[in-house]
Amino acid sequence: MPLLYLLHQPIAVDAPDAEGHTALMWAAYQGDAISVDVLLRHGASVHSRDSAGLTPLHWAVVRGNKVCIRRLLETGAEMNARDSAGKTPRDMATELRSLGAFRKALEEGGFKEDGTKQTKMLSDRHTKLTIFLLPSLFLWLIFKTLSFLPWYTALPLAMADFFGMHHIVTRVLLNHNSYTDSVTHSPYFSGIIFGSMVWITWAWTMELLQVAEGYRLWHLAFGICLALCAYNFFRATTLDPGTCPKPANDAELKSIIEELTSEGRLNGQTFCISCMGKKALRSKHCRICEKCVGRHDHHCPWVWNCVGVNNHRQFIIFVTSLVFGILLFDYLAYAYFTEHLAQLPEAELAECVFPDFICTASKRSPFLLAVTAWATMQLSWTIILWASQLWQVARQMTTLEVTNLGRYGYMGSKGTSLATQMGHSHAQPHAGAADDLGDSVGPRHAHKHTGGLAGAANFILHVLGLDRFTKGKAVDGLARAGRAANPFNVGLIGNCRDFWSAGRELGVDYTTLYAIPPEGWAEARRQRRWEEQSDNGTGRTSSSLLAKMGLRIGGGRTRQGYLPVRTEDQSV
Repeated sequence: MPLLYLLHQPIAVDAPDAEGHTALMWAAYQGDAISVDVLLRHGASVHSRDSAGLTPLHWAVVRGNKVCIRRLLETGAEMNARDSAGKTPRDMATELRSLGAFRKALEEGGFKEDGTKQTKMLSDRHTKLTIFLLPSLFLWLIFKTLSFLPWYTALPLAMADFFGMHHIVTRVLLNHNSYTDSVTHSPYFSGIIFGSMVWITWAWTMELLQVAEGYRLWHLAFGICLALCAYNFFRATTLDPGTCPKPANDAELKSIIEELTSEGRLNGQTFCISCMGKKALRSKHCRICEKCVGRHDHHCPWVWNCVGVNNHRQFIIFVTSLVFGILLFDYLAYAYFTEHLAQLPEAELAECVFPDFICTASKRSPFLLAVTAWATMQLSWTIILWASQLWQVARQMTTLEVTNLGRYGYMGSKGTSLATQMGHSHAQPHAGAADDLGDSVGPRHAHKHTGGLAGAANFILHVLGLDRFTKGKAVDGLARAGRAANPFNVGLIGNCRDFWSAGRELGVDYTTLYAIPPEGWAEARRQRRWEEQSDNGTGRTSSSLLAKMGLRIGGGRTRQGYLPVRTEDQSV
């Protein structure tokens, strides 16, 4: 953060030291991906050389940080640039045993071994469209495989079909060799949801509806769930999740930085380096969507979008209708299998190792049975997701905040200590001193990927959203969430009303919320309602109260910034 402040002073960004090293070279050498990104955004040159002829890319290779290497390559760093000894960055990577990180940076950046950009089979638009529609085709192939072949051969072949689909998406369309972030960047998983809804709808209309006698109300209920699920899936995917505004120009950005610096609050809690803008409370910068999202819950690959203040309601309705829709579909399919399919002869039933209705269904209506089995499998994660989302809404918390409780012991991301938590120091006056601003940015951008079956299992848990219950200190976060001191909690009814009104219950815009009222939200809400009633019946909120709360949109200086809310007396 001090670097960010200095960059907005009249100082040359590429000013060298006595040996010709620029700030970008030092940041690359230290493996500081955040500083590298900030310097590049402010125009630092990737072609500058020191007295030994080394470029910033050479220095990034010395450290072996793939994020720094990739970022420099994406900005136009020369792979074939030679130092005074005639060595290229690749030569140095081989010599210093950082060739693995160098190759990984090339792959993730979309570069070939020689540094040229990889070419895709299709344009970006057509690639995304193909990835979105491909699961529908492969799900049909999987269901047909399960329909035509005996189960002991159909199951392995169906798994091979699924692997083939994943191979085409990752290795052919995306040009990636493993499970990488590029898969979750694509509409692959939302395409699986879409394809599943397509074939469930087909099975319902072509088979189950043909014998609706006695189950009309059940079919009507399923039809409503299906319509709600499809509509809210579309809305959750296409709606803006609640993008936080950025400074309109450099002058406004400089003003924000100087304001936060003068107040001693220029840190990762109040300023987003990626967006270069003031950071709202409860927001998070999504590196997939490349924007800060107000009241950020999580990035969901199943809807190919972040879940935030603007589309969280649609996401909840989508998951709710999905769960009840699957249950209704299972019930209708079971009734169809047991009441409307001709029973198999006793000799065939005796040879079957499964329950009679499954044996009958596998012979009489194998496609419907395959679709039903696939839909039922999804209940495992959708019910957990649905229950956890409803519980978090009732607690006025997000998935991000529950996760942070497990990681750090407070709802915000890693930052300053309890002593600097504005509006909450009165609760525990014995807290320790604040951390350095440089430490409050958060953990370094580093990932550890496990190989083999464990890596694949972790990837599946991440995609399903179940990793929040298994990784790190997730269990601690869930335990603490039940007793955490939450400044946004205004009771069960108030929390639900605030959620379904997208902040209107508390009278806030979560994309521009920068302060917590000293008296707390419950008291601030009571004061706001009292002033509304006494404001000559106009129903307009008193401007004095808004100013007091520091909630004017884009409004000047705030006396309080977003600092994490600690739930326990912990030293940082």
